[in-house]
Amino acid sequence: MLTFLPTVLAEASAGPADKIAEVAGRFGVEWPILIAQVVNFAIVAYLLYRFAFKPVVATLDERQRKISDGLQFAEEAKTRLAESEKRQGQILQEAQAEAQKILKEARNNAAAFEERMRDDTARQIEEMRKRADEANELERKRILAEVRGEIARLVVLTTGKVLRKELTDEEKKSLNTSASREISALN
Repeated sequence: MLTFLPTVLAEASAGPADKIAEVAGRFGVEWPILIAQVVNFAIVAYLLYRFAFKPVVATLDERQRKISDGLQFAEEAKTRLAESEKRQGQILQEAQAEAQKILKEARNNAAAFEERMRDDTARQIEEMRKRADEANELERKRILAEVRGEIARLVVLTTGKVLRKELTDEEKKSLNTSASREISALN
């Protein structure tokens, strides 16, 4: 190691270009070959960039764009689905409210119809009862008239037999009328 130190000190006193040339010589670097390799490397790097790396990067960028578009589309679809479900829920609620309203109206209409029918039936029953009462009253009057006539005839017949004489038509009529008045007064 001590032998190496004087060489390093000697090199430090030399110029920088000399140092590079000396180090390159120790490593066996030949400048024309090194320059040719650098040029070859630059050409290969350019060709790789132009025909391999750039299309691969473009393909990756396109794929990344498609993925982001797909994710954006999926997010939009999810948003639209949520909006659609919300609208569907609102429509369903509106339909249920409308159904309840229609049902309530139907019940009210049925109750009103039932009330009208009940009133009509009661009115018809009342009319039938009145007609029956009137018919009964007419029948009663007719029967009373028949009974009066029959009673008057029997009174006249009885009176004639009691008196043993034949009554004239005028006397029969007079007795019938008086008997009818007395029977009417009893009712």
